[in-house]
Amino acid sequence: MATTALYSTLFDTLPANVLCLLFVVMVALISLAGLHLHHLYVETKTSAQNNEVVGIIFGAVSLIYSLILAFVILAVWQDYDELRKTIASEADRLNSILAHSATLPQPIQQPIKAALTSYCNQVVAQEWSTLHPSQLHRPSAIPDLRLMLLQLQPQTKLEENIYAVLDEDLSCVSDLRRSRLSFNQSHVPDLVWFILNTGSIMLIIFYYFLNVPSMKLKRFYLTFLSGYIAMCMFLVYRLDRPFAGREQISSKPYLTILEMIKQEQLTQK
Repeated sequence: MATTALYSTLFDTLPANVLCLLFVVMVALISLAGLHLHHLYVETKTSAQNNEVVGIIFGAVSLIYSLILAFVILAVWQDYDELRKTIASEADRLNSILAHSATLPQPIQQPIKAALTSYCNQVVAQEWSTLHPSQLHRPSAIPDLRLMLLQLQPQTKLEENIYAVLDEDLSCVSDLRRSRLSFNQSHVPDLVWFILNTGSIMLIIFYYFLNVPSMKLKRFYLTFLSGYIAMCMFLVYRLDRPFAGREQISSKPYLTILEMIKQEQLTQK
């Protein structure tokens, strides 16, 4: 939990590209400072044979760490892509409710549009930034609208079919909403963060024991190594928190629905 709180403090204010650059520079400087201290206080004279053994072990450790990091990046990217699909599906269902309700009598259309407007406003204004949703397990996304539809008596076969479609759409919206809200919380367990952070530190420290003829060249290699690790860790963090920061996932589908309802109301006037 301490790790995620630290990342939240560092990464939720500036643009992602600026934050990434700052984070890379910070990690590289800390790594170079560690290398300097290592050369001051730790014996670094090693034979060519020992350096070859250290290099082999370093390569093996790097490979294992890279596989773990690649697996985590793939997992969070799949979650991010799933969230985009969930948002698109939820918006499609809301559009379906709006389109089907247009065939109903005007007194019934108005409360449906009002309910959809309230729902989309709640999504954009509240749920988009909620880290711990308190209503995650609410049985229905728009309970008042669903209750109203259940109490209505269809006058024709067409209305009966439309009410059935609207009820099905509302059920899907409820399921999709729960799925969307689940992404407000990190999908990467604290243990995984601990392993990634600890593995990054261990890999950088292990590099200190490699014997490179030129100290400048060793610093140059270390800068690339630490910078690349920092970029990968930053990528994991950003993908795991799609609703945080300035480059959060777009709420445009819900804003589009609100605009459609507003345009319809203006047209009717």
